[in-house]
Amino acid sequence: MKTIRYYASVAAISIRQSIQSRLEYPFMLIGHVLANCIQWVVGFATIKFVVDQFGSIGGWGYESLAFLYGMSVLSHGLAVVLFIQTWFLGYWMIDGEFDRFLLRPMNLVFQFLFDDFNLIGFTDILPGLMVFVYGCVKVHLSPSCGNILLILCTLAGGTLIRGAVWMFCGSMSFWTKSPANFTDMVGELFERVSMYPLTIYPRWVQTLFTVLLPLAWITFWPVKDLLEPGTGILPVPMAAVTLAVGLLLFAGSCAVFRAGMGRYESAGS
Repeated sequence: MKTIRYYASVAAISIRQSIQSRLEYPFMLIGHVLANCIQWVVGFATIKFVVDQFGSIGGWGYESLAFLYGMSVLSHGLAVVLFIQTWFLGYWMIDGEFDRFLLRPMNLVFQFLFDDFNLIGFTDILPGLMVFVYGCVKVHLSPSCGNILLILCTLAGGTLIRGAVWMFCGSMSFWTKSPANFTDMVGELFERVSMYPLTIYPRWVQTLFTVLLPLAWITFWPVKDLLEPGTGILPVPMAAVTLAVGLLLFAGSCAVFRAGMGRYESAGS
C-alpha cells in the first residue's frame, strides 16, 4: 500500500506539472480549442451531407452515425490526453531524453506513461462530447445505469486500444533506431474504422479489423450492440469485449516496450 501511495503521488505531481506547462501559453490552448472544434464539426457536417444525399452509410442513418462519431472522437481525445508521448518515443531515444528514465528508481513503463499529461487533448474531447450527447438524444438512448456502464466500458476499452497501438508503433523505434513510425498511418486507420460503420467495407476487411487488427472494437461493435441489443457477434455485451480487448492489447504493448528496452543503447556522444 505504501508503494501504491508513492506511485500515485508521483503521478499526481507529474500531471500537475504537465498541466501547468500547457497553461503557460493560454492563447495556444484557445487556438487548439477553436481549431479542433472546427475540425471535428466539419467532419461531422460532411457525414451529414453524405447521408442527406444518399440516405444512409453502410445501412446506418444520420442519428446512429452521430452517436458512433461522437463516441469515436471521445475515445480519440482521451487517448491523446493519456498516450500522446508514444508518438515521440523515437525522438526521445535519439536525443537522449529517454536516458533520464533509467536514472530514476521507478518502473520504466510507469515513468513513460505518466511523463506527459496532454491538456491539449481535452480540445478533442469537447467537440466529441457535444456530438455524442447530440447522438444520444437523436437515438433516444435511455440514460439507465446499464447503458452508462456500457458507454464507460466502451470508452475505456477504445482508449486503451488506441493507446496500445500507438505504444506498439512507438516501441518499434527501439529496433529501427529511427524516429519514423507508423503513427500517422495508424491515425488514418483509426478514423476510417472507428468513425464509420464497418459494414461499408467488404467482408474480408470486416474480419481483418475485428480479429487480426481489432480496431472495430473501438466503436463499431459496442455501439451496434448499444443501439440494437443482442445483435453482436458474441453472446456477451460488446462493451465488455471492447474493454477486455483493450486490456489485453495494452498489456501486450507494454511487454513489447519492455522487450525494446533491452535493445536501448542510449544516444551516445
